Amino acid sequence: MKRLFSVLCSLLMLCISGMALASSSPEDDHLSKIQEGIHGVWCDQNGHRPVVFAYDQLNEMRITDASNFSGDKFNGSATLTLLGKEGTKFFNIYWDNTAGKRSLNLGGNLQLQPKTGEINHAESVGGLTLDMTMAEVSRKYSGDAHMLTPSETKAMCGVNDIGWYFSNIGLIVTYDDETFTVDRLILLKGAQTAFDRGTLNADSPLSRYAEVYDWSYAHEAGSVVDMGNGESMSFQYYPQAVMLKLNDVQ
Repeated sequence: MKRLFSVLCSLLMLCISGMALASSSPEDDHLSKIQEGIHGVWCDQNGHRPVVFAYDQLNEMRITDASNFSGDKFNGSATLTLLGKEGTKFFNIYWDNTAGKRSLNLGGNLQLQPKTGEINHAESVGGLTLDMTMAEVSRKYSGDAHMLTPSETKAMCGVNDIGWYFSNIGLIVTYDDETFTVDRLILLKGAQTAFDRGTLNADSPLSRYAEVYDWSYAHEAGSVVDMGNGESMSFQYYPQAVMLKLNDVQ
């Protein structure tokens, strides 16, 4: 009986040891190492596209895996797997914290730097601004939007991108592919809402935009007007839609 008890105790200890090893997987170890190199709040060179890394999240999107890890906390790279509303996404991340200067690259295209201040946004729609995360938008308008394919978005407002359509207010929101932050706020013709500051939308005459925003003249349909701080008011698809966007997106 004592021998049987001893065998059972040994089996139990083996199970516990196995569970402990499983809880400390290579992926978890990679996430810990990556966090040392990328922790903090980041943004692009214009102060937009803010990125906050938590232990296993990028802007509240869950990082489910970290593979192809190389380097250390000062200089390295890895491939991240993220689970978002549009499905699973994979992209490479590179970090460099040498010579007293920190930098981060997402997807090979987006260069980020430590965020040092806040952007004074030119406009907003129902409290939504450019650079808000997908999670922040969802909390404000929970369950009200459905996803459009690029062709569906293009048919509605001219923009060839995945869009999130708030049909109850006539608003389409698009997000940056790497940061999951808002890069366009698009008001459709007949929208039940308007820009918060100007109280204007796609049904407003262009002359009224010039008056409200103190422009020297009324811009024509097809125009894009710089609003400052890396943001623009676009009339490219007016009167079908009017759009507040980051300067570096179409």
